[in-house]
Amino acid sequence: MEAVYKTTDLYYAAYLKVAGVPFRGAERDGGRITFLFEDQGQLVMRDLRNAYFTDTAKVAPLMFVQAIKTMKALTFNDRGERLPST
Repeated sequence: MEAVYKTTDLYYAAYLKVAGVPFRGAERDGGRITFLFEDQGQLVMRDLRNAYFTDTAKVAPLMFVQAIKTMKALTFNDRGERLPST
């Protein structure tokens, strides 16, 4: 089984999606959504995280906006515990 990287931060999840990290779905735990991504390894994930939180990440703005909309739509999906990837 492949390693999974998890985050509850909607905007960071949108960034990871636009940055090319394969999205594997989302899980609902009560009112909280956890976004699941294919783990790219400790160094790659660290570099992505650092770029995002230090404002040095470079992604296409319109793709980022669309990814935010997609992730928000998942947060309002009430069809079950494990939500599908997009």
